[in-house]
Amino acid sequence: MPVLGLLSGWRRTTGVGVLTLAAVLVALILIRGPDAPQTFGPWYPLTDQAGARASADFENHVPCTVDDPPVTDCQRVKLGVVLYGTPSAPSTYLISIVRVGTGDDTRETHEGTWTVTRGTALDPAATVYQLDASAPAHLRTFWPVSTEILYLLDQTRMPRPGTAAYGYALTSIPIGQTIQAPG
Repeated sequence: MPVLGLLSGWRRTTGVGVLTLAAVLVALILIRGPDAPQTFGPWYPLTDQAGARASADFENHVPCTVDDPPVTDCQRVKLGVVLYGTPSAPSTYLISIVRVGTGDDTRETHEGTWTVTRGTALDPAATVYQLDASAPAHLRTFWPVSTEILYLLDQTRMPRPGTAAYGYALTSIPIGQTIQAPG
């Protein structure tokens, strides 16, 4: 009964006391311990079905003109290419495409095998990563200009020109990187 006595005492006080009690109760309801930060693992498995390990993950936002014709309402495309095996022993690949701004943020994926070939329109001796026919035709040839940068090539093996906002260079991401969402 002491609680009831306390509440009846509060009822007799001014409106300020009631408001103070209400504010304290709301604060107690709203205050909770910090939530665990949300983390996201890689979008791909660390090994392919044959057991080959992922050796390279290249990702970036690229212009919507990567699609021909571009998808309606597209703002940019999140493009990722993961290579399994190594250039000396290529295995499989996995491509991820997410079109931002279309109202459908579904991840489109393609997988198949890749090989190493030679020659871009700028350098006949350049190394080129060639993806098989399981990849969309416009996403089959890539030029690794370093271990950190992979350029998407067009049908004539020229680096694709970008826009003022986005280019077609994908950058290396650490294999299996986990990302923590800002809190």
